[in-house]
Amino acid sequence: MFEKEEKKLVDFKNKYDDAAIPVEALDAAIMAGFKKAKQKKKTNVKKWMITCAAAVIFLSGFFASIRISPAFASYIAAIPGMDRIVEMIVHDKGMLAAVENEYYQEIGISEEKNGVKLTIDGAIADENGIVLFYSLKSEKKYESMWIDKVDLKRLDGKELKQSSWSFGAPHTSEKNSTYQGMIEYFFKEPYEAREFQIDIAVGASGYSENFKIPFTLKNIKSVKHLAINKEAMVEGQKINFVDAKISPLRVGIRVKIDPNNTKKLLNFDDLRLLDEKGETWGKIQNGISGSRISENEEIVYLQSNYFNQPKELYLAFNKIQAIDKDEAYLVVDIEKEKIIKQPKGSQFNPLVTVSGDDIIFKMHTKEEFTYFMFGTPKDRDGKELISESGFSNFADNEDYQVYEHAINIKNLHSAKGPISLELSSYPSWITGSEKIKIK
Repeated sequence: MFEKEEKKLVDFKNKYDDAAIPVEALDAAIMAGFKKAKQKKKTNVKKWMITCAAAVIFLSGFFASIRISPAFASYIAAIPGMDRIVEMIVHDKGMLAAVENEYYQEIGISEEKNGVKLTIDGAIADENGIVLFYSLKSEKKYESMWIDKVDLKRLDGKELKQSSWSFGAPHTSEKNSTYQGMIEYFFKEPYEAREFQIDIAVGASGYSENFKIPFTLKNIKSVKHLAINKEAMVEGQKINFVDAKISPLRVGIRVKIDPNNTKKLLNFDDLRLLDEKGETWGKIQNGISGSRISENEEIVYLQSNYFNQPKELYLAFNKIQAIDKDEAYLVVDIEKEKIIKQPKGSQFNPLVTVSGDDIIFKMHTKEEFTYFMFGTPKDRDGKELISESGFSNFADNEDYQVYEHAINIKNLHSAKGPISLELSSYPSWITGSEKIKIK
């Protein structure tokens, strides 16, 4: 009865099975071919570490299986366009489990302007975040369409304390004029509102319109709290895993770093949850992978196991990006367009390009390294500068990987140079083999 839906689910599973990615690469996001198309995000760079959004979905082999049940196939068949929504989230076990457990909320509210129809199809939401799924349908075929801006508001007029949002890359198609995508919002604290309006600016060649769509959420599940308070030592660097907040969209692991460590710990590349059966929930693949609370405290976001009930649960990891504390930044002369100081090993080309408010860097590495690299920019007096966007490009060479990383700094040419940039990621690691029981 549901042969079509079951076949698509099998195809999604096969995509995972065919993509053999080592656990160490779970947090890599691909930017291949994304030529200077900026991933939009509203974020405080000091507090948020952003994994560069992928221009295409990179499927990872750690996801062992998708359970194909008649009930799940029936659910997919009952909601128009649900198969394409599942395909969009197939890289995230937590969101896929939310759909499988019928936690997806159908909305289906549209607005049409000048031959383009925008529909908010549905949502997956919890106390701290909302993921909206939308579709664009155009009477005219455009080579590409895109979203220029999104703004989520409460209908009661009260402020929404947003911490970050993202809405991905431009849509392109050679076959049709219908596109789908998703918009992610996360908040600084749990929100109480259930009635919202989202304002979306849609663009294409010769087309620009603003859409305003009201919608209502219901059935918001509460966060599960899990105390951990376990320590680990990796190559002399001490780490304390404090607690976990488990919600339908993600799991937040709070980590405290010993201030006496000699290295700055930049990224927990392969931090993951394991249950007693060996099922794994890795880091967020295509979005916000962590948030900085303070210099020595952060939250690492993992895919959610909210809808699972494991008897035992473990935290495991094998490598952490780390760099000596006195090496953990770049200094750039924007007038001479060159790097004055960088970490030993000189991974960066000493020459940079300044284009408008963008500083563009080039880097060669032997291994694939697709993280966005820059944190807070500062002027020569230590004053923090405003940066709300960046981009990365990647090119594969026979002998090495070539990356172009850029950061946009508001009013760059008015800043007092040289500019310093803290590194939020860097191709340098400490390694171990840790498995910590947390339940």
